[in-house]
Amino acid sequence: MEASSSANSLAFVEALYADFVRDPGSVPPEWRRWFEQLPAADGFAQQPRLGPSFSPPSVFNPPDTDGRTAARDTELAALQERVDQLIHAYRVRGHLIAQIDPLGTPRPHPPELELEFHGLSERDLERSVSAASLGGDGERQTLRRIIQRLRNTYCRSIGVQYMHIDSLTVKLWLQDRMEQTENRLDLSRDEQVRILMRLSDALVFEEFIQKKYVGAKTFSLEGAESLIPLLDLAIEKAGAQGLQEIVLGMAHRGRLNVLANVLDKSPQQIFREFEDVDSDLYVGRGDVKYHLGYSSDRITAAGHRVHLSLCFNPSHLEFVDPVAIGRMRAKQDRVDDMARERGMVLLIHGDAAFAAEGIVQETLNLSELRGYTVGGTLHVIVNNLIGFTTPPCAARSSVYATDVAKMLQIPIFHVNGEDPEAVAQVVRLGMDFRLKFKRDVVIDMYCYRRLGHNEGDEPSFTQPLLYQAIAKRPSVREGYLQHLLALPSPGINAGALTRAEADRIAAQRRAHLDEELSVARSEAYVRQPEMLHGV
Repeated sequence: MEASSSANSLAFVEALYADFVRDPGSVPPEWRRWFEQLPAADGFAQQPRLGPSFSPPSVFNPPDTDGRTAARDTELAALQERVDQLIHAYRVRGHLIAQIDPLGTPRPHPPELELEFHGLSERDLERSVSAASLGGDGERQTLRRIIQRLRNTYCRSIGVQYMHIDSLTVKLWLQDRMEQTENRLDLSRDEQVRILMRLSDALVFEEFIQKKYVGAKTFSLEGAESLIPLLDLAIEKAGAQGLQEIVLGMAHRGRLNVLANVLDKSPQQIFREFEDVDSDLYVGRGDVKYHLGYSSDRITAAGHRVHLSLCFNPSHLEFVDPVAIGRMRAKQDRVDDMARERGMVLLIHGDAAFAAEGIVQETLNLSELRGYTVGGTLHVIVNNLIGFTTPPCAARSSVYATDVAKMLQIPIFHVNGEDPEAVAQVVRLGMDFRLKFKRDVVIDMYCYRRLGHNEGDEPSFTQPLLYQAIAKRPSVREGYLQHLLALPSPGINAGALTRAEADRIAAQRRAHLDEELSVARSEAYVRQPEMLHGV
């Protein structure tokens, strides 16, 4: 028998056979061929036995003489089973067709997400079935609406891997949080404007540095500017959850931007380091500008104080991971925080390094041991889909850079970095998961590297087609601004935004950086006292 492997119950086979008896063309070809080959001698072909192997008598539908009620009940039960199998398939495999790549690279379409695989057809789309397995009050919906909900939840700008988790409690918690909202936040206009402003901060800083220090290595964040609103949202959420401090670890990509726009390091100080007028202060520290640590206190919009510490990382890449986690563990132990509720670790990775460096696996392996746990680390991967000059197909054997994280019972969120509102959704969901279950969370933010590995590298020499596509992309800020301007007006008192207003704010950011640069280059500059940055 070469029938579909989706047939895993007698009721399913019998319902298919009932469909075949009524209309042979209504069943998939492989099943039709099999039914046609059944011998008539055993009576099966002439007199199908409708219904499951055991079906207790129904008090609502007493058996009738011709068996039509029983046949109808069996057909509906079989239909529901096929729908439930389709729902399960989307939860397991929906991430494979999610629109997470901002460059739109084609992705394979698994057959498990096709109607025909489950014995369904276009004619079933308007049939009403139970949506109980999608949560809510179990109301009946059309199959078309159920598929729409599944695609919105698992196949838009967010792809989620969580069905490898053994705990049913954890899986149901994630399903409820994602499927009830279709994996989308209902942001206020003020929250949307705040995201736009963080994108503006990120882009203006990068453009300013490149203009004023032509040829200098900055390891630009352009193409991945959504990292700045992501970190901003994570810090705001941490404050609301009662966290008092965050220890951060990251490599060189985007580090200057994070220092300026997340940790509030003075632009004067950053520019002074570019000028190299105080180079005697940094003897032996290597590439100072993008390896220095820093610390600051951040006051959230709700008034919570969160201490931020960015670790030194002179070796760059992933060796900072256990350092940051060890520091947080020491801080927690020092104040007897056995519940691991005082602080958290936020690690920013590159996609190639996360997949390739063994210390990542070692760090994950220790994450839930009593002697090492810190109550869950938030891992953020700036996924540029390239490592130096190496594409993923030549760098790893796994589908995702994050596949090593499946060793843990944790969710992995793949998100399109050009959709800042999807980024906001996974940040809030990930922070809530970490708080509730005290486990790590991985956010794999798909983006791209607009410039080369560094500003002295011409990437089109090694990836000409990729960089032709990147050159056609507007900035993330511009794309999100166009999205906001296209939304219906929220009303006169609801924070309406115009392009002129958005451009004015960006111009103010540039003017501020100009002032800071002037001071940094003048004799009026006053060197700030040396701090134990990163403590």
